[in-house]
Amino acid sequence: MNKLWRYILFLFILIILVFFALMAGTEFYSPRDIIHALTPGSDSTAHTIITGIRIPRILLALVTGAALAVSGVLFQSILKNPLADPFIMGVSGGASLGASLAIVFSLPNIFIVIFSFAGSIFVVLFVHFMSSRHSFGTSSLILTGISVSFIMSSGVLLIFAMSRSQDVHRAMMWLMGDLSQARYDMLAGAGISCGILILLALRYHKHLDILSFGEQFSRNLGVTGSELRHIFWIAALLSALSVSLAGVVGFVGLIIPHLARSIFGPEHRKLIPLSAFCGAGFLILADTTGRSIAPPYEIPVGIITGFAGGIFFLIYMTRRRV
Repeated sequence: MNKLWRYILFLFILIILVFFALMAGTEFYSPRDIIHALTPGSDSTAHTIITGIRIPRILLALVTGAALAVSGVLFQSILKNPLADPFIMGVSGGASLGASLAIVFSLPNIFIVIFSFAGSIFVVLFVHFMSSRHSFGTSSLILTGISVSFIMSSGVLLIFAMSRSQDVHRAMMWLMGDLSQARYDMLAGAGISCGILILLALRYHKHLDILSFGEQFSRNLGVTGSELRHIFWIAALLSALSVSLAGVVGFVGLIIPHLARSIFGPEHRKLIPLSAFCGAGFLILADTTGRSIAPPYEIPVGIITGFAGGIFFLIYMTRRRV
């Protein structure tokens, strides 16, 4: 019963955050306005803003936050590094290069998603190839991802140096995390994909628990290299999915797994779904804050999560004496 009430509590908090996100923004709406706007047949301005702008953003924040949080849990577990996050394999660098190319060539928005996802997967494939061919350990794998990320970032800067200022500004907004391009047509596939990947991650919860005892111990208990690769690819695909949809939203995959682990413990059967809940709620709150604190301007969600991540790092280093 305690477990059931825990999930009910988090679902209730998530619903409150969603309702608050519907109300807040450059234009504030009361609960009565929202109920009226969601009534079938309503043609008010509130109806247009809430159904056409805010609900898609909330849904995108739900999917992206959950994907980043679960990806962070998986990477921290398989790399045995508490400071690992979804972008540690260079995913954000590959996505940034792909998205920047799509933007400077003035391609439709759907190609930004396609190019950024393709860039992410290319980088992960390269890092995985290098790791498999040269039998890299965890530290070498992380350093390879960081090196590739630097190369991709240099490519992005080269594109900026050769592009028009308006294209650079548009690309910079994407690089800071942007939920404003959310559309219903892309959310259905993204939500289903995210749900399937999280369910696949849950399938490996026992393997992830065993990994926490060390590589040799986990190998003795039957955790194979093939299963580790499956977990790695689930984490990478979740990360690539989120960054292709919302841009580079940092620190969600770092902060949320730590908070969830400190509250609910290290058992991955509980940690994975509760991290998804927390990640979704955190990103909804961050996006709502960015839309509300400086109207009529919007602060990109990546800036809000960056502030939160910086504060988290300071607290983490103080308590752990890193």
